[in-house]
Amino acid sequence: MPMGDAGKLERELRAIAEAMRRGDRAGASEVAERALAAGLVHPHLLTICAYRRMEAGQTEAALALASQAAELDPRNIDALAAKANCLARLERAREAMEIFDAAIALAPGDAGLRYAAAIALEQLREFKRAAQAFESAFALDPGNVEAAARLAFLSSTRGDMRMAREAGMKALARNPHQVMASFAVALADLEAEKFEDAERRVREVLDLPGASTVVRAMAQSILGDVLSAMGRYDAAYACYASSGAALRNLYAPPPKAGETALARARRIAAYIEREPASKWRSAAGNSPVRSHAFLVSFPRSGTTLLSNILDAHPHIRALDERRTLATSLDLAASDEGLDRFTAMGESELDTYREAYWSRARSNGFDGTKSVLVDKMPLNSVNLCLVARLFPQAKIIFALRDPRDVVFSCFRRRFEMSRQHYELLTLESTATYYDAVMGLSEIGREKLGLAFFDVRNEDLVSAFSEWTNALCAFLGVEPDAALEGFAGRARNRDIATPGASQIGRGLSSNSFDRWKPFAAHMAAVMPLLDPWVRRFGYGDA
Repeated sequence: MPMGDAGKLERELRAIAEAMRRGDRAGASEVAERALAAGLVHPHLLTICAYRRMEAGQTEAALALASQAAELDPRNIDALAAKANCLARLERAREAMEIFDAAIALAPGDAGLRYAAAIALEQLREFKRAAQAFESAFALDPGNVEAAARLAFLSSTRGDMRMAREAGMKALARNPHQVMASFAVALADLEAEKFEDAERRVREVLDLPGASTVVRAMAQSILGDVLSAMGRYDAAYACYASSGAALRNLYAPPPKAGETALARARRIAAYIEREPASKWRSAAGNSPVRSHAFLVSFPRSGTTLLSNILDAHPHIRALDERRTLATSLDLAASDEGLDRFTAMGESELDTYREAYWSRARSNGFDGTKSVLVDKMPLNSVNLCLVARLFPQAKIIFALRDPRDVVFSCFRRRFEMSRQHYELLTLESTATYYDAVMGLSEIGREKLGLAFFDVRNEDLVSAFSEWTNALCAFLGVEPDAALEGFAGRARNRDIATPGASQIGRGLSSNSFDRWKPFAAHMAAVMPLLDPWVRRFGYGDA
């Protein structure tokens, strides 16, 4: 760099430092942008400009600047953090964690790095590590109330109510209006049957001025659980309905948003029904496992329990809700896409198969076990993709009383997606359930896949009988380790609303949970009656 440029760079860096000392972040950014536009290059300039791009939503541009800064100075913590944060925002959390780990090794006492890494670990659904990172961040910086609050709420969803209460109370001691901490402690109160305390905490959140729609919806949902536990069923239903309606309005897709999840399920069903079964035939392709199964059905049907039981087997690896089929999903986005898919030759299909196995490996399948069970409940919508890519795959179909399934989906709040948007009202949940089950029935008839149905209630009442049958279906010997699934599950990263229940083992507590709400369920029973009978749950 010419001497004049070096002197100019030094002046600009001093100006930035002076602005930062005054707390003038905007002024510092303006200086950095001016220096960068003048052709000056320095890791500090690049990093400041990267963060400014991130704040403006220009994440790809921010990543380019942060990457350049980190390349110029691989030990620059700010540059590494900026690069990792960009990757996390771009949903490249696995790459982000590699950068965070390197930065933390250089600066183990940096609370901000620990906190940002915890966010990325949540994206990866590595919840145990995320909780540890939030705990470390708070220990290093007790003023980081968000770290304690997120640790508390994450612990409550994982069933660790001791930590939920402990971290939540620490956060509330510093900020009595921290809503995530309030929710965590309320859930711990609910678990301990301190219903009045739980109700009070949630109503305090609802009374907060300016609470967002999402916060109010979460509060209403938790309050519904509290009131239900107190036997105040009509009031509980009103809370669930209010929560779902608010979110349905908030996330309502714009008119040109494209096909809804309900419309897609119905369109795929019509496509499979009218086309000859031969369209789905293909060669098996190479497989790294002896037995490959997809565990599907509908949310809240017992798939999480089943996957944790099967993962306890020494020869079975069960993946828990990983988007392994993501590369293939666009093929089902239109009838034209399905036409192209069914016309593909084996070499092109192999490209999609390899993409599947690559995603499986990046999500925890290391090839050391001979059986892979891929659990994603609503892959029941995508069984036509499975049939053509993996014609030898086995389908484990989880069943639970349709009335319990639909009411449980309606009362729970899921991470928002097009599919989960359908679960925000009781009527839309029942309608989507009917469509998905109808599609699954057509798939049984036309796709040529081997199905094995497991009713949740039967699994609980006759565990050994059904697990032995499942093992036979998957081609492995039964193993006593299956009986210890609950202890093992407590150390797994479970990403569903049933996470806290699995660690307690088998239970019939979830049976007939719909009955106190039967009057409210009456409106959707015409949709559910056929499935109640079809799946053997008696006369509707």
